[in-house]
Amino acid sequence: MVTWLRRYRIGRIEMAENLNPQWKRHFEGIADELLHLAIACDVQLREPGVIERILRNDASVCGRKNEHSFHKMRNLLTAYYNSIGKAVDRIGPEETKKIIEVITERKKKLRDSGGR
Repeated sequence: MVTWLRRYRIGRIEMAENLNPQWKRHFEGIADELLHLAIACDVQLREPGVIERILRNDASVCGRKNEHSFHKMRNLLTAYYNSIGKAVDRIGPEETKKIIEVITERKKKLRDSGGR
């Protein structure tokens, strides 16, 4: 079982390295900035309904008042969804989905480790 898990992890790493580097870098940059803005506004982006509330311009979702960061985060989320559409058109839905999954998994691990 340990050998299978090791092969699975190595396969995921190799798969991540084979993804479109431009789109991967683009989405990675968006994810990094969203994390910084979420911290500045004290927002839990992964909580159900939070992103929808931000897109509806509901700043009450913030635990800390920071109008500038909130508006920047809202604009970035809008751009993120537009970018997903463009990526699907250019590299296809499967590769776009894989890129987003890899980045999401990496950010989740970073968050769970306390940023270490």
